[in-house]
Amino acid sequence: MDEIAIRDPRPGDDEPLEELITSHFSEGSSYGVDLGLDDPTYHVLVAVEGGADGSGDGSDAGDAEATRGERDRDDAILGVMALRELDDPTAVADEMYFFDDPALLPDAELYGHLEMGYVRDGATGRGIGSRLLERLHAVGAARGVDLFLADSWYHGGDDSPERLFDAHGYETVHRDPIERSAAECPKCEGECVCEGALAVRRVGDDEGGAGTLRS
Repeated sequence: MDEIAIRDPRPGDDEPLEELITSHFSEGSSYGVDLGLDDPTYHVLVAVEGGADGSGDGSDAGDAEATRGERDRDDAILGVMALRELDDPTAVADEMYFFDDPALLPDAELYGHLEMGYVRDGATGRGIGSRLLERLHAVGAARGVDLFLADSWYHGGDDSPERLFDAHGYETVHRDPIERSAAECPKCEGECVCEGALAVRRVGDDEGGAGTLRS
């Protein structure tokens, strides 16, 4: 198994993370990276080469600290994903990129909005997205999150997040097509099949049911 460590963000990670994220977009795109360093309700996790403890989960902060100076930050970062805690569906709608209607959201006491999920080109297929998502599931559940959700860009590329969310028990409860030609799309070939999608997963619901939508 690949040795991949998962660690918290550090000051200075924002620039290499923006470069990683915008590499998936059309040329000239930008992305404002929030590392959440002073926000206890926003949890950012970064995937890097490593795994000094042999498990590759990066859970030993001491080992991560010891190896920190041995790796170049820009080259080491392989992926990123974040979780934002929100208890108000209107606030969730404000955070979402593709949708702004709180009525699309199932009822929950505490939402865990997944953001900024990207893996470096050339590093896909190593389970990085799954490891980041599983760690954030654990973080969110410990904090009392009872519904995880992501408004996500589904596309025709091999690294479409639809595959990741399907594999982890999410239900896509709403989709809107993104109207553009294949020539304008950085992921699709032949025909652009991109969609803005809302995927949800209730904590403890192994059947994948989303629950009751808001009215």
